[in-house]
Amino acid sequence: MLESILRSIGEVIPGVLCYHDLEQRIRFFNDAYASLYLRLAGRVPQPGEITADLLHDPDLGAEVGQHRRRAAAGEPVTAEYTLRFGEAVEIWEIRYQPVRDEQGQVIGILAWGQDVTAQKQERAFLQRLEVILAQMQDAVLVTEAWPIDADEGGPRILYVNEAFERMTGYTRAEVIGQTPRILQGPRTRREELDRLRAALEQWQPVRVELVNYRKDGREFLVDISLSPVRDPTGKVVCWVAIQRDVTREKAMVAILQDALEERKVLLQEVHHRVKNNFQTIISLLELQAAHLEQPCFDLHGIASRIRAMALIHEQLYQQSDFSHVLLDELCVSLVAHMQQVLPAASVRVEVRPGHVALPLNVAVPVALIVHELLLNAFKHGIPAGAHHIAVQFRRTADAVTIEVIDDGRHHPPDLPAQLEGSRHFGVRMVRLLARQLHGSVDFVPEPGRFCAALTFPLGPDGGPAGTPPGYG
Repeated sequence: MLESILRSIGEVIPGVLCYHDLEQRIRFFNDAYASLYLRLAGRVPQPGEITADLLHDPDLGAEVGQHRRRAAAGEPVTAEYTLRFGEAVEIWEIRYQPVRDEQGQVIGILAWGQDVTAQKQERAFLQRLEVILAQMQDAVLVTEAWPIDADEGGPRILYVNEAFERMTGYTRAEVIGQTPRILQGPRTRREELDRLRAALEQWQPVRVELVNYRKDGREFLVDISLSPVRDPTGKVVCWVAIQRDVTREKAMVAILQDALEERKVLLQEVHHRVKNNFQTIISLLELQAAHLEQPCFDLHGIASRIRAMALIHEQLYQQSDFSHVLLDELCVSLVAHMQQVLPAASVRVEVRPGHVALPLNVAVPVALIVHELLLNAFKHGIPAGAHHIAVQFRRTADAVTIEVIDDGRHHPPDLPAQLEGSRHFGVRMVRLLARQLHGSVDFVPEPGRFCAALTFPLGPDGGPAGTPPGYG
């Protein structure tokens, strides 16, 4: 009768099922038990055999025998076995239950169990995950997938980590089963909540920034990354929110922004004052030149060169980037200045775009050199019949070339030689500044035009490829 009942149960029960007498001899087993023993012992046990003796692993056999003896003595036993099949390892949980007759005497041992490898691995993973989440500095909050409506009490909180407790002041027991809305308050922005709800309705991840409230009522600003968690079928089973308190970070950003704005204003004022000081020096030089019948120095020329330097600070004062000067804009200003100093209605001056940014310590010597090259183009090109002066740029990976070209057709054929051997202050200054830039200046006559070219190294990031002198 008992074996008939067991046979019926064994056909439907998941996992292994067997029945032993008090001497541990097997009396009944189902197909799953037979399959397991075939893998362990290489054959299917026969009724009447002590199956523990069939196991190839003597330690496993001794352990199984001990558990069965305890069950035969009337003690229910739950055992866990690590079974090895070559390189594969499985964990089986077996329960041994004493079987008693009507008088309460133990007459046999019923054992049933199943492969719990996956559950064990999942449990171990969850335990490791719990340790990781507990040690995270960011708060973690897990809610159910549905419902999301407040009138239905959702979404309810399923889990929070220790960081959440520290951040909000709520204990885990106080928030489990509650909705995250307990953290919201008067200054929680409706627009961000609407974005959050739209993501929940569409099962999409979202990132929002909310004003939340601690248990004691204090506000804090939190950055929330919310993501749906799906099961193997693709169904959303819960939502995970990673929350970071950014109150202090936002305050620091605001302080830094104020400091940067203050620095910007200060630097603008510095460049404005430098420009004005240059202008004062220029005015003094021009005033002095007007009162001297035969000055020892070319005071007007000195003032013009100082004006070229002042133009750099004027450009810096008008822009937000104080580390670089745009070569195009600098040359346009130099040309306008030159046209004021040396009026020439018959000549047209063009600055062709080149989109080159110069560091401040490079811009000053470049401005002085271009000033002299333009001055030479006006002084020598116009008498040679020039009607057009062009300033153009050529950029390579590690160098910049600035060319000042006039279309004068009657330049003296020996003009380059004259310039090469010139003791004129302007030419000597150009060559000195070019050497400081680790560059060179070349004078190239061609049919129908004359070109003066400055070439100097400049890295691809806008920094000097060489080591030009510092300035300022």
